[in-house]
Amino acid sequence: MRYSKCIVCYEMIGWVGLLVNLVLSTMKIFVGIISGSHALLADALYSGKDVITSALIIVGLKVSNQPIDEKHPFGHGKIEFLLSLVVSFVLLGITGWLLFNVATVLLEGEHKAPHMIALWAAVISILVNLFFWGYTRCVAFEINSPMVQTLAKHHHADGISSMAVALGIIGSHYLGVPWLDSVVAVGESIHLLILGGEVFWDSVQGLMDQSGPKETNNEIRRRANEIKGVEMVDEVRTRRVGQELWISINIGVTPDIDIAEAKMVADRVEEHVADTIPHVGDVNVHFISLPGSVPEFDEVEEDLDKLAKLHETAQEDEILADDEVLTDPAKS
Repeated sequence: MRYSKCIVCYEMIGWVGLLVNLVLSTMKIFVGIISGSHALLADALYSGKDVITSALIIVGLKVSNQPIDEKHPFGHGKIEFLLSLVVSFVLLGITGWLLFNVATVLLEGEHKAPHMIALWAAVISILVNLFFWGYTRCVAFEINSPMVQTLAKHHHADGISSMAVALGIIGSHYLGVPWLDSVVAVGESIHLLILGGEVFWDSVQGLMDQSGPKETNNEIRRRANEIKGVEMVDEVRTRRVGQELWISINIGVTPDIDIAEAKMVADRVEEHVADTIPHVGDVNVHFISLPGSVPEFDEVEEDLDKLAKLHETAQEDEILADDEVLTDPAKS
């Protein structure tokens, strides 16, 4: 975190999101019902899913920040991916139900332009969601939390959805197309399904130890090569553990140095990578001799085979010599 105030935002993000989205979803449901706007009711689902997400953030951040213990040697960070997976299931289920009902109204129901009070509710939702999109995106960047990143994406989607609601209400009144509100509701439902699918896929990838971004891996390789004594970086492996990135690096060192010196080089690489790469949870560096600087395994195996054959030949010669002694009386 770059600033001390980030800690305050980090600790409060879940509670602030819970309160704001609870108020927004309640307002949209109430106004949607009295105004007859199906689009605003669908928009209420956007805020409703953010209420669930915010509640899970409160739980997830508390659990994921618990220290490493004997039963959890890699920490508790994966709880955030697991909770994101729960959010995706809830979102897909409720949205599927909403899409069915809205599509039924669009195809079979009587259409009437919603009351203009729904427009003001949509405008308020646009302003609030755009503000909290910037707020949650900032917090997500600073703490690298998958759950907060999900919430930021949701607020961005909420803002776009509320804009569509406002345009649909205006079109229903001033363009003489009262069914436009229901069309917007169907579009929102489809978008929510896509959003739920994205959250589901990101969560599954995190639970399956997805590696860090390619750009981050290249930066890790570059930083490791900056340390004196590193002749090459043989391999960089990363995996996401909640908010943190766990890193494993294999470096090549010259065979002229002893093991103690090679270990010091590896330690310097660990410290440098931890200091220059953001959101690092653990760095583990192994050292090997440069390829070609010591006999390769196939060459060693070939030499061992030659020695084995020489040993067998010597044993056979010794056996033959003993047989000659036993069969020749003059030699005995």
